[in-house]
Amino acid sequence: MLRRFTARLFKSAARPVSIFVIPHNGMPSVRFNLPVALLFVMGAAWTGVTVWAGYIAGRHFDYYVTKADNKILRTKMAYISTEVEQGLAYLDQTKRTDSQLRKVLGMDPTVYDGDDGIGGPQKSDIADFRRMLAAKASEIKEESLNNSIERMQEESRRRLSSYNEIALYLADRHNGARATPSIWPAQGRITSPFGYRIHPLTHAVEYHSGVDIANAAGTPIHATADGMVRHAGWVHGYGMCVVLDHGFGYSTLYGHMSEILVKEGQRVRRGDVIGRMGSTGTSTGNHVHYEVWTSGVPRNPVPYLDGEKDAAGGMAGLFNGIFSGL
Repeated sequence: MLRRFTARLFKSAARPVSIFVIPHNGMPSVRFNLPVALLFVMGAAWTGVTVWAGYIAGRHFDYYVTKADNKILRTKMAYISTEVEQGLAYLDQTKRTDSQLRKVLGMDPTVYDGDDGIGGPQKSDIADFRRMLAAKASEIKEESLNNSIERMQEESRRRLSSYNEIALYLADRHNGARATPSIWPAQGRITSPFGYRIHPLTHAVEYHSGVDIANAAGTPIHATADGMVRHAGWVHGYGMCVVLDHGFGYSTLYGHMSEILVKEGQRVRRGDVIGRMGSTGTSTGNHVHYEVWTSGVPRNPVPYLDGEKDAAGGMAGLFNGIFSGL
Protein backbone atom coordinates (compact mmCIF):
# COMPACT_ATOMS: atom_id res chain seq x y z
CA MET A 1 0.00 0.00 0.00
CA LEU A 2 2.78 2.40 0.92
CA ARG A 3 4.67 1.65 -2.25
CA ARG A 4 1.59 2.22 -4.35
CA PHE A 5 0.86 5.52 -2.58
CA THR A 6 4.45 6.71 -2.98
CA ALA A 7 4.55 5.75 -6.64
CA ARG A 8 1.21 7.47 -7.24
CA LEU A 9 2.47 10.63 -5.48
CA PHE A 10 5.67 10.83 -7.53
CA LYS A 11 3.70 10.15 -10.67
CA SER A 12 1.30 12.99 -9.83
CA ALA A 13 4.18 15.35 -9.01
CA ALA A 14 5.78 14.57 -12.35
CA ARG A 15 2.65 15.47 -14.30
CA PRO A 16 2.82 18.83 -15.95
CA VAL A 17 0.56 21.76 -15.15
CA SER A 18 -0.36 24.07 -17.98
CA ILE A 19 -0.15 27.82 -17.37
CA PHE A 20 -1.73 30.06 -19.96
CA VAL A 21 -0.81 33.71 -20.43
CA ILE A 22 -3.57 35.40 -22.43
CA PRO A 23 -2.85 39.04 -23.25
CA HIS A 24 -5.75 41.46 -23.87
CA ASN A 25 -4.05 43.45 -26.61
CA GLY A 26 -4.52 40.93 -29.39
CA MET A 27 -1.13 39.24 -29.04
CA PRO A 28 -1.01 35.45 -29.17
CA SER A 29 -1.41 33.58 -25.92
CA VAL A 30 1.49 31.71 -24.32
CA ARG A 31 1.31 28.31 -22.71
CA PHE A 32 3.75 26.95 -20.10
CA ASN A 33 3.84 23.31 -19.06
CA LEU A 34 5.52 22.98 -15.64
CA PRO A 35 5.68 19.95 -13.37
CA VAL A 36 3.78 20.20 -10.12
CA ALA A 37 6.98 19.44 -8.21
CA LEU A 38 8.70 22.45 -9.77
CA LEU A 39 5.84 24.70 -8.73
CA PHE A 40 6.18 23.45 -5.15
CA VAL A 41 9.93 24.06 -5.23
CA MET A 42 9.46 27.58 -6.61
CA GLY A 43 6.79 28.36 -4.00
CA ALA A 44 9.02 27.12 -1.19
CA ALA A 45 11.95 29.16 -2.54
CA TRP A 46 9.79 32.30 -2.79
CA THR A 47 8.56 31.82 0.74
CA GLY A 48 12.13 31.35 1.99
CA VAL A 49 13.34 34.47 0.21
CA THR A 50 10.43 36.49 1.63
CA VAL A 51 11.08 35.30 5.20
CA TRP A 52 14.83 35.99 4.85
CA ALA A 53 14.21 39.47 3.43
CA GLY A 54 11.79 40.24 6.28
CA TYR A 55 14.33 39.07 8.84
CA ILE A 56 17.11 41.21 7.34
CA ALA A 57 14.81 44.23 7.12
CA GLY A 58 13.74 43.73 10.74
CA ARG A 59 17.34 43.55 11.91
CA HIS A 60 18.19 46.75 10.08
CA PHE A 61 15.09 48.46 11.44
CA ASP A 62 15.98 47.48 15.03
CA TYR A 63 19.53 48.66 14.43
CA TYR A 64 18.44 52.09 13.25
CA VAL A 65 15.87 52.40 16.05
CA THR A 66 18.51 51.42 18.62
CA LYS A 67 20.99 53.81 17.04
CA ALA A 68 18.47 56.64 17.23
CA ASP A 69 17.63 55.76 20.85
CA ASN A 70 21.33 55.73 21.74
CA LYS A 71 21.81 59.11 20.11
CA ILE A 72 18.90 60.56 22.09
CA LEU A 73 20.24 58.93 25.26
CA ARG A 74 23.72 60.35 24.70
CA THR A 75 22.23 63.79 24.12
CA LYS A 76 20.27 63.52 27.36
CA MET A 77 23.33 62.31 29.26
CA ALA A 78 25.36 65.20 27.88
CA TYR A 79 22.64 67.64 29.01
CA ILE A 80 22.37 66.03 32.43
CA SER A 81 26.16 66.05 32.75
CA THR A 82 26.25 69.77 32.02
CA GLU A 83 23.53 70.38 34.60
CA VAL A 84 25.43 68.31 37.16
CA GLU A 85 28.58 70.31 36.48
CA GLN A 86 26.68 73.56 37.05
CA GLY A 87 25.21 72.10 40.24
CA LEU A 88 28.67 71.15 41.49
CA ALA A 89 29.93 74.64 40.66
CA TYR A 90 27.04 76.25 42.58
CA LEU A 91 27.69 73.95 45.54
CA ASP A 92 31.34 74.91 45.46
CA GLN A 93 30.26 78.57 45.67
CA THR A 94 27.91 77.83 48.57
CA LYS A 95 30.75 76.00 50.28
CA ARG A 96 32.97 79.08 50.10
CA THR A 97 30.08 81.31 51.21
CA ASP A 98 29.39 78.94 54.10
CA SER A 99 33.01 79.13 55.21
CA GLN A 100 33.05 82.93 54.98
CA LEU A 101 29.83 83.21 56.99
CA ARG A 102 31.24 80.98 59.69
CA LYS A 103 34.43 83.05 59.89
CA VAL A 104 32.44 86.32 60.13
CA LEU A 105 30.16 84.89 62.82
CA GLY A 106 33.02 83.39 64.80
CA MET A 107 31.90 79.80 64.16
CA ASP A 108 34.20 76.89 63.35
CA PRO A 109 34.64 77.03 59.53
CA THR A 110 36.05 73.51 59.27
CA VAL A 111 33.09 71.58 60.72
CA TYR A 112 31.62 70.73 57.30
CA ASP A 113 34.69 71.29 55.13
CA GLY A 114 37.18 68.60 56.15
CA ASP A 115 38.86 66.54 53.42
CA ASP A 116 38.33 63.33 55.34
CA GLY A 117 36.54 61.34 52.66
CA ILE A 118 33.03 61.96 53.94
CA GLY A 119 31.77 63.58 50.74
CA GLY A 120 31.38 66.94 49.10
CA PRO A 121 32.80 68.21 45.81
CA GLN A 122 36.46 69.03 46.14
CA LYS A 123 38.34 70.93 43.44
CA SER A 124 39.72 67.64 42.14
CA ASP A 125 36.18 66.26 41.81
CA ILE A 126 35.05 69.16 39.67
CA ALA A 127 38.22 68.97 37.56
CA ASP A 128 37.66 65.25 36.93
CA PHE A 129 34.06 65.86 36.02
CA ARG A 130 35.01 68.59 33.55
CA ARG A 131 37.54 66.26 31.92
CA MET A 132 34.77 63.70 31.55
CA LEU A 133 32.55 66.29 29.89
CA ALA A 134 35.36 67.24 27.51
CA ALA A 135 35.16 63.74 26.01
CA LYS A 136 32.51 62.66 23.53
CA ALA A 137 29.02 62.12 24.82
CA SER A 138 29.29 58.43 23.94
CA GLU A 139 32.25 58.13 26.32
CA ILE A 140 30.37 59.46 29.35
CA LYS A 141 30.07 56.53 31.73
CA GLU A 142 26.89 56.08 33.69
CA GLU A 143 28.89 55.10 36.79
CA SER A 144 30.90 58.33 36.70
CA LEU A 145 27.75 60.35 36.24
CA ASN A 146 26.03 58.58 39.14
CA ASN A 147 29.07 59.17 41.37
CA SER A 148 28.98 62.88 40.56
CA ILE A 149 25.25 63.05 41.29
CA GLU A 150 25.77 61.24 44.60
CA ARG A 151 28.54 63.66 45.57
CA MET A 152 26.29 66.59 44.69
CA GLN A 153 23.44 65.17 46.78
CA GLU A 154 25.77 64.53 49.72
CA GLU A 155 27.21 68.03 49.48
CA SER A 156 23.67 69.46 49.31
CA ARG A 157 22.80 67.68 52.54
CA ARG A 158 25.99 68.96 54.18
CA ARG A 159 25.37 72.55 53.09
CA LEU A 160 21.74 72.35 54.27
CA SER A 161 22.89 71.09 57.68
CA SER A 162 25.49 73.84 57.88
CA TYR A 163 23.06 76.60 56.94
CA ASN A 164 20.54 75.25 59.46
CA GLU A 165 23.24 75.45 62.12
CA ILE A 166 24.07 79.02 61.05
CA ALA A 167 20.37 79.95 61.18
CA LEU A 168 20.06 78.51 64.70
CA TYR A 169 23.24 80.31 65.73
CA LEU A 170 21.92 83.63 64.39
CA ALA A 171 18.55 83.06 66.07
CA ASP A 172 20.32 82.34 69.35
CA ARG A 173 22.49 85.44 68.98
CA HIS A 174 19.41 87.50 68.11
CA ASN A 175 17.46 86.19 71.09
CA GLY A 176 20.49 86.73 73.31
CA ALA A 177 20.82 90.30 72.03
CA ARG A 178 17.12 90.96 72.63
CA ALA A 179 17.50 89.57 76.16
CA THR A 180 20.47 91.80 76.99
CA PRO A 181 19.55 95.11 78.71
CA SER A 182 20.75 97.86 76.42
CA ILE A 183 18.68 101.05 76.88
CA TRP A 184 17.98 103.56 79.63
CA PRO A 185 14.97 102.51 81.70
CA ALA A 186 13.85 106.16 81.85
CA GLN A 187 14.96 109.61 80.87
CA GLY A 188 16.76 111.50 83.60
CA ARG A 189 20.09 111.79 85.38
CA ILE A 190 21.95 109.37 87.60
CA THR A 191 21.77 110.63 91.17
CA SER A 192 23.29 107.62 92.94
CA PRO A 193 25.83 105.24 91.32
CA PHE A 194 26.35 101.50 91.67
CA GLY A 195 28.53 100.24 94.54
CA TYR A 196 29.23 101.34 98.09
CA ARG A 197 27.74 104.67 99.16
CA ILE A 198 26.49 106.56 102.19
CA HIS A 199 22.76 105.99 102.56
CA PRO A 200 20.89 109.34 102.21
CA LEU A 201 18.56 108.56 105.13
CA THR A 202 20.60 106.45 107.58
CA HIS A 203 23.96 108.00 106.61
CA ALA A 204 25.49 104.52 106.97
CA VAL A 205 27.82 102.94 104.41
CA GLU A 206 25.87 100.44 102.34
CA TYR A 207 26.17 98.49 99.10
CA HIS A 208 23.96 100.02 96.40
CA SER A 209 23.10 97.21 94.00
CA GLY A 210 21.81 99.47 91.21
CA VAL A 211 21.69 103.04 89.98
CA ASP A 212 19.11 105.75 90.73
CA ILE A 213 17.81 107.77 87.77
CA ALA A 214 15.82 110.85 88.81
CA ASN A 215 13.19 112.80 86.89
CA ALA A 216 9.70 114.19 87.33
CA ALA A 217 6.94 112.08 88.82
CA GLY A 218 5.06 110.08 86.18
CA THR A 219 8.04 109.78 83.81
CA PRO A 220 7.57 106.56 81.77
CA ILE A 221 9.75 103.61 82.76
CA HIS A 222 10.67 101.19 79.95
CA ALA A 223 11.68 97.54 79.87
CA THR A 224 15.34 97.51 78.87
CA ALA A 225 15.15 94.09 77.14
CA ASP A 226 12.63 91.48 76.06
CA GLY A 227 11.40 89.29 78.89
CA MET A 228 8.62 88.18 81.21
CA VAL A 229 7.25 89.92 84.29
CA ARG A 230 8.20 87.80 87.31
CA HIS A 231 7.02 90.26 89.95
CA ALA A 232 4.77 93.31 89.82
CA GLY A 233 3.88 94.71 93.23
CA TRP A 234 5.14 96.03 96.53
CA VAL A 235 8.60 95.08 97.86
CA HIS A 236 9.86 96.36 101.22
CA GLY A 237 12.35 99.16 100.64
CA TYR A 238 11.77 99.21 96.85
CA GLY A 239 8.14 100.29 97.06
CA MET A 240 6.15 99.60 93.89
CA CYS A 241 8.53 97.34 92.03
CA VAL A 242 8.72 95.28 88.78
CA VAL A 243 11.16 92.41 88.20
CA LEU A 244 11.70 91.15 84.61
CA ASP A 245 13.24 87.80 83.66
CA HIS A 246 14.93 88.13 80.26
CA GLY A 247 16.42 84.66 79.92
CA PHE A 248 20.07 83.94 79.07
CA GLY A 249 20.84 84.63 82.75
CA TYR A 250 19.61 88.27 82.68
CA SER A 251 17.03 89.90 84.95
CA THR A 252 16.29 93.54 85.80
CA LEU A 253 14.57 95.34 88.68
CA TYR A 254 12.74 98.68 88.61
CA GLY A 255 11.86 100.21 91.99
CA HIS A 256 10.04 103.18 93.61
CA MET A 257 7.35 103.36 90.89
CA SER A 258 4.23 105.44 91.37
CA GLU A 259 2.25 103.15 89.04
CA ILE A 260 2.74 99.65 87.64
CA LEU A 261 1.38 99.05 84.13
CA VAL A 262 2.14 95.33 83.70
CA LYS A 263 1.03 92.08 85.33
CA GLU A 264 2.95 89.04 86.48
CA GLY A 265 3.42 86.49 83.67
CA GLN A 266 3.07 89.14 80.98
CA ARG A 267 5.64 89.16 78.17
CA VAL A 268 7.21 92.52 77.34
CA ARG A 269 9.54 93.77 74.65
CA ARG A 270 12.42 96.18 74.90
CA GLY A 271 11.02 99.71 75.11
CA ASP A 272 7.58 98.77 76.43
CA VAL A 273 6.32 101.09 79.19
CA ILE A 274 6.02 99.01 82.36
CA GLY A 275 5.36 101.75 84.91
CA ARG A 276 5.80 105.37 85.92
CA MET A 277 8.39 107.05 88.08
CA GLY A 278 7.55 107.84 91.68
CA SER A 279 8.91 107.86 95.24
CA THR A 280 7.35 104.82 96.90
CA GLY A 281 9.22 102.76 99.48
CA THR A 282 12.43 104.02 101.06
CA SER A 283 13.04 107.07 98.87
CA THR A 284 13.94 110.74 99.16
CA GLY A 285 12.43 111.85 95.83
CA ASN A 286 11.07 110.83 92.47
CA HIS A 287 13.40 108.39 90.74
CA VAL A 288 13.67 104.81 89.50
CA HIS A 289 16.04 102.39 91.19
CA TYR A 290 17.38 100.20 88.35
CA GLU A 291 19.28 96.91 88.82
CA VAL A 292 20.79 94.46 86.31
CA TRP A 293 21.46 90.88 87.41
CA THR A 294 23.40 88.22 85.48
CA SER A 295 23.39 84.62 86.70
CA GLY A 296 22.07 85.75 90.07
CA VAL A 297 24.74 88.42 90.66
CA PRO A 298 24.05 92.20 90.55
CA ARG A 299 26.11 94.05 87.95
CA ASN A 300 26.86 97.70 87.38
CA PRO A 301 24.00 98.86 85.08
CA VAL A 302 25.98 101.74 83.57
CA PRO A 303 27.69 99.66 80.82
CA TYR A 304 24.23 98.36 79.83
CA LEU A 305 22.96 101.94 79.39
CA ASP A 306 25.34 102.52 76.47
CA GLY A 307 23.56 100.12 74.11
CA GLU A 308 20.72 100.84 71.72
CA LYS A 309 19.37 104.33 72.55
CA ASP A 310 16.10 103.81 70.66
CA ALA A 311 13.66 102.16 73.07
CA ALA A 312 11.84 100.52 70.12
CA GLY A 313 15.03 98.76 68.96
CA GLY A 314 15.01 98.17 65.20
CA MET A 315 17.14 96.42 62.59
CA ALA A 316 20.22 98.38 63.61
CA GLY A 317 19.84 97.14 67.14
CA LEU A 318 19.33 93.61 65.87
CA PHE A 319 22.54 93.53 63.88
CA ASN A 320 24.47 95.37 66.58
CA GLY A 321 23.35 92.68 68.98
CA ILE A 322 24.30 89.86 66.63
CA PHE A 323 27.74 91.14 65.67
CA SER A 324 28.69 92.99 68.85
CA GLY A 325 30.65 90.01 70.18
CA LEU A 326 32.72 89.40 67.05
